Amino acid sequence: MTPRRLLLTVSAVMAALTAAGAAWYLTRPGDAAAFVPGTSGPDRLLTNEYAHWNPRAADARRSPDWDVTSGSLYVRGGAGWSGPPDAATPDARSSTGTGSSVFRMNSRRADFTDVRVTLRLRVLRLIDTPRTPPVPTDGVHVMLRRHDPTRLYVASLHRRDGLLVIKKKLTGGTENGGTYTTLAQTRYPPPRPGAWEPFEVTVTGTSRVTITITRQGRTLLRAVDDGRHGPTIARPGSIGLRGDNCEFAFADLRAEPR
Repeated sequence: MTPRRLLLTVSAVMAALTAAGAAWYLTRPGDAAAFVPGTSGPDRLLTNEYAHWNPRAADARRSPDWDVTSGSLYVRGGAGWSGPPDAATPDARSSTGTGSSVFRMNSRRADFTDVRVTLRLRVLRLIDTPRTPPVPTDGVHVMLRRHDPTRLYVASLHRRDGLLVIKKKLTGGTENGGTYTTLAQTRYPPPRPGAWEPFEVTVTGTSRVTITITRQGRTLLRAVDDGRHGPTIARPGSIGLRGDNCEFAFADLRAEPR
């Protein structure tokens, strides 16, 4: 190899290493981009549980942002919407019903550890069905560090019983394969039906995990998980929304790594 060719080869290798280092710097943990799922465009079905349970179906409506494991997710008026909740099993277009009396929506991204979730929430009504009789926990809940249905944190923003609640769920138990532990709760009378409310929910820490619910700069509820009720959930996971016997809408949802 000639000296000139050797110099060019070394220069190319150094450039590649520099680029790789820059790429690592830009994507190292903690520098992940904010998650800002879109709800613009015409009113439509965005995705539903049919798409989750039929991943190869050509007629399924799929979202690049959300995996809906139960219920139906629509866009209406520039906001996400659960549709009228019922106990149906949706087809590809949810023409047979929404199934949204049990609504579960998880982000496809699952790299959220310390994160701040902001959104505006609008609860339209609470209902019940023969499949889902009314219970105090009916309402809308934000899921954090979700690994699967049995391992996650939950911040309840609107409940039938008028409480704000922060819980942890760990694998093993009778509640859909897991057990919930209440970490903190407080009385919070819900607003009138149809009113928009801004919320901010944050989770930080690993050996001691702190979860906070804030509204317009005012802390409404804070919980600390120190591991006394089972190990903390320290690894990254997805975020999501859960609805129970509730028709609701959300807008301006954003998840920003802390």
